[in-house]
Amino acid sequence: CYKDGDGVSVNKEKAAELYQLAADKGHVSSIWSLANCYRKGDCVSVNKEKAVELYQLAADKGHASAIWSLANCYKDGDGVSVNKEKAVELYRKAAKMGHANSIADLRELGYEVEGREKKEGSGSRISMQKEEEKNREGRSPLG
Repeated sequence: CYKDGDGVSVNKEKAAELYQLAADKGHVSSIWSLANCYRKGDCVSVNKEKAVELYQLAADKGHASAIWSLANCYKDGDGVSVNKEKAVELYRKAAKMGHANSIADLRELGYEVEGREKKEGSGSRISMQKEEEKNREGRSPLG
């Protein structure tokens, strides 16, 4: 609320303080939100390494959006060295959780994504393969 002024006056410092308090108590969405603040410099000074650390913490707790955000960091070299293979691994992990942005990003990178795995292991499986023609041409979909 304080970050965007939803029902209260915008107060970025208060927003960062509250995200930190909730993150310290293990609230996973707050950890992810605080990481976003550090990555973008919203509410706090930009600290991309801190953002990666927080994304990893939330990802380790199974937060699909944090996994996707961490994948973006590895893809773009944002706070970490570029590691496109790690990015794809993370996109796949989040996609298996049904994360729409991860599925879209995998498709954009040239991977086929079929189906969607549902939580608790029930439902269809997800399969991802590089497009045949890209493999035949020896091009990596990641550039």
